[in-house]
Amino acid sequence: MTSDELENFINKTRIEKKKHILNLSKTIKVPKTIAKKLHKAYKFKEVLNSFIEVYLSKVKNKLPEDLNSKITEKINLFKNDYIERVLPLKIKEIPTNLYQMSGAIDFAKINLILRSLSTCMGKLWEDIADCGTSTISTEKEFDIKIKGIDIIFIKKKKIFYTQIKTLEGTLTGSQVPRSIEELSIHKNSYFVAAFETGTAWTFNSDKIVRLKGKEFWSLIELDYDHILNEVKKMIKDIENAYYKIKSIKSSDTTN
Repeated sequence: MTSDELENFINKTRIEKKKHILNLSKTIKVPKTIAKKLHKAYKFKEVLNSFIEVYLSKVKNKLPEDLNSKITEKINLFKNDYIERVLPLKIKEIPTNLYQMSGAIDFAKINLILRSLSTCMGKLWEDIADCGTSTISTEKEFDIKIKGIDIIFIKKKKIFYTQIKTLEGTLTGSQVPRSIEELSIHKNSYFVAAFETGTAWTFNSDKIVRLKGKEFWSLIELDYDHILNEVKKMIKDIENAYYKIKSIKSSDTTN
């Protein structure tokens, strides 16, 4: 894009930007070595690579004055939404798992809620990472999803495509080949565990570099210790909310 074209693109709406990228992607030729299921992802990344560095420098040229407060606000918004909207629905839901079949009702319900929370938190890490000046979420910015990619960031004029999971062992063994394939179409990519727990990695590759905890967050200039502390408080608050609702329901049943 020329300078004028970029300025015009920046001023477009999210949906207009999506249309523009889709139109440009139609001109991209995909190498025969790329799996068909990743053709769209390949085309999108080729289009984005042509302008994303300059685009980011224009739209995210300085950090908010109180970045940690902004991150805390995002975490609290997620927490409140989960407690007020998702948690009551999950508590009402009847689990269908081995714990339920065994009559271990508390185990069954807690397992259901933890699976739900883990799934929902994946979008939170993307949302927090997007706070950096060098990062961009293509879904939020352009309404475009690149298969297997949560965040793009720029470092030393290189464009990195990143897949973020919560912990080192989040992926099952059968999921690893898919992640490797998704990340391998990019010249520079990372597989990220948002938090370091010391557990063994289930993602292993001689092609894709792994990052965990502070290694990742410091690369995009965000405060890992602050994020970790706020997330720990959030999880405890959600647990307390669960027991409070459970206590009220138990009381109602007794009365």
